[in-house]
Amino acid sequence: MTTFNVLEKFGLSKNDINIYSSLLKIGRCKTGQIIENSNIVSSRVYESLRRLVSKGLVSYQVKNNVKYYKAELPDQLIEDAELHTSELKELSKKIKESEITKPDRNIANIYEGTHGFKTAFTQHTHAIQKNEPISIIAFGSNTSVKTPFIKSASFFEQIDKETFSKTKNVRMLADEEGEKLLKEKRSAYKKYLLKILPKGYFSPAAINISSREVLISIWGDKPIVFSIKNPVAVASFQKNFDFLWNLAKPLN
Repeated sequence: MTTFNVLEKFGLSKNDINIYSSLLKIGRCKTGQIIENSNIVSSRVYESLRRLVSKGLVSYQVKNNVKYYKAELPDQLIEDAELHTSELKELSKKIKESEITKPDRNIANIYEGTHGFKTAFTQHTHAIQKNEPISIIAFGSNTSVKTPFIKSASFFEQIDKETFSKTKNVRMLADEEGEKLLKEKRSAYKKYLLKILPKGYFSPAAINISSREVLISIWGDKPIVFSIKNPVAVASFQKNFDFLWNLAKPLN
């Protein structure tokens, strides 16, 4: 993403961004200069200028009935973003307090794509209680490396930080490949109570178990997460984890 492409997040088109960039280079000017510099037809230029003015990115002066346009700093967009963030936080707070999010309303949910994946893990981590035991079955499949945002460890750095601020009782099972990946990607690697699964064990998904929820996550280009909030299911997955834990070997 180039520097100016961030403006697309605020509803601006490529033409809008091109014209804004041109104005920053050439300074205050008439429409004709913008058309010439941006190589965009006049009707599109006028349309984009109206949008840029409405968003506070462009201002203009009128001299002898001719408009001269000038690019401005994106301060108005920053204010709008801060306002929208504040409003969204308030909305999220109200939703959390509403009947919609009462426990056990849904016992199973599916989260698809990168945003869904992050939402599932973020909610799972937020719900962890103080000193709560957590059990994780990791997997070392190359699929995890192909998950786009796993290339940047920042997301799971946040997850680890919040998890270990609440509990130190985090057991993890991994195969040898998974252990290697943990060392490379997770700075909190040594905080896990880690055991290595026997050779030949394979899991097509990673499994995270808390006292109230099981997350079954399949990584890759199109990640998907299954969330199960059901006491019977949680107990069954925990029993399976404990069995594997007794078979696994500690780190040397």
